[in-house]
Amino acid sequence: MNPKNRRPATAAGRPPRAPGQGRSAWWAVTAMGLMLSACGGGGGGGSDSAAPAALGLVKVTVSDLYGTKVAGATVQGPQGQVTTDALGVALVPINSPDGTAGVTISHATFVDKVLSATSTVGQVAELNVTLARATTAAGGSLSSRSGTLPSVDGTGRQMSFEIELVVVDGDANPITDLTQADFTLQACTPNPATPQVDCVRGAGTDVDVAYAPAAAMPEALMAVAGRAARPYAAALLLDQSGSIQQSDPTGARLFSSKAFLSGLGADDQALLSAFAGGTDALLPTRPLTLYAPFRARAAVSSYFPTLDALAPLVGGNTPLYASIDALRQHLASDAPVGLAKAMVIFTDGADTDCGGPEACRAIRAQTIQRANQDQVQLITIGLSSGVDIAALGELANQTGGALLFADTVQQLLPLYGSVGRLLSQSLPTYRLRWTVQAGAAGVFRPGHALLGRVQVSAGGRRFDVPFIVGIP
Repeated sequence: MNPKNRRPATAAGRPPRAPGQGRSAWWAVTAMGLMLSACGGGGGGGSDSAAPAALGLVKVTVSDLYGTKVAGATVQGPQGQVTTDALGVALVPINSPDGTAGVTISHATFVDKVLSATSTVGQVAELNVTLARATTAAGGSLSSRSGTLPSVDGTGRQMSFEIELVVVDGDANPITDLTQADFTLQACTPNPATPQVDCVRGAGTDVDVAYAPAAAMPEALMAVAGRAARPYAAALLLDQSGSIQQSDPTGARLFSSKAFLSGLGADDQALLSAFAGGTDALLPTRPLTLYAPFRARAAVSSYFPTLDALAPLVGGNTPLYASIDALRQHLASDAPVGLAKAMVIFTDGADTDCGGPEACRAIRAQTIQRANQDQVQLITIGLSSGVDIAALGELANQTGGALLFADTVQQLLPLYGSVGRLLSQSLPTYRLRWTVQAGAAGVFRPGHALLGRVQVSAGGRRFDVPFIVGIP
């Protein structure tokens, strides 16, 4: 060995690594230590009734379907549990007469996998495991495309309206066999402990008033077939603010973005961007970082390393509207000619930079107006209870888009998987009609908006789909 390449032992006494060995020398030393430990430290004699010696170790490397390593997975072996490190690796001792044992790999947001692992005396065997993300049925809402506007009675207490809902299974396939009994409109009561509007938002000042449906099930249901597909140019906008660390600790939004990109049509194109603001933001540029240019289906996999690199770049606040405006300008000027223009916006919270409810509504109205002027459709994807449903619903509905909502990260993948068909207009929907009555007169009038939630029974579970309906 070249003397320049020698390294002294560490303070913990770990032998140096030779160039090119990487982590392999450490695995070998760790393997020997664990095997000696399993043998009682190598000292003393054992009786015939003693447990058999560890025959070897298995280095388990856990990845997702796109090859990204999964940290924090539990690997249950015959001698106990081990947790994968930041590189998705766990070292598992196998203590069985033939060196073979069952190993269970589990993680809260992935599907468990059970495998057989085989070790060899004095060696570290390799076992590469691919986990699939756990998914559940999910849904979203959009304005009714029938042209039927909400109708209000003479007292302003009763209102009838239509909405359309998207419902997909865990594989992002549309669920098309639902009936009226599978949809329930929930009564709404304002929560005085929270500042946001829960039920009815007024114009200028909030008049949050309780309401209840005349009947929980819809008065009418129509299955709306998807239209002929059209090619599109979509810009992905990912929230990288500090709260993402709690709402999406496993990077489900990044994995789901890969699934969306992988599903592009032959004539579609996509652009990746991320946003965060403030001194704690970790993105290269603030509030918006662009990863241009637009890329066609054959080239979008080149975004995957960029998405992986975004995982630790979480910090700062949520300048949502400023980021949308900045990205819209780029989309309007640089999107490929002849393609429908759209923005797919993921966030787990409300805009933190717009300056209070009234100022935020004014800025949001300007954002919507500019998007419509540039013919940019907005698809919003909200995760967690901290999302501003009214804001995301207005951004989506007033630009011809859709509001998709996930209570849990397990719903993100099917929602992202449905975005492509939403953008191409080929996704089937359900058109539903309800009548509601408020607790006071004059609540439903022009300029106000109804916020609500429909509970959907589909895919073996029940989940809520939020919506907003503006009164013209």
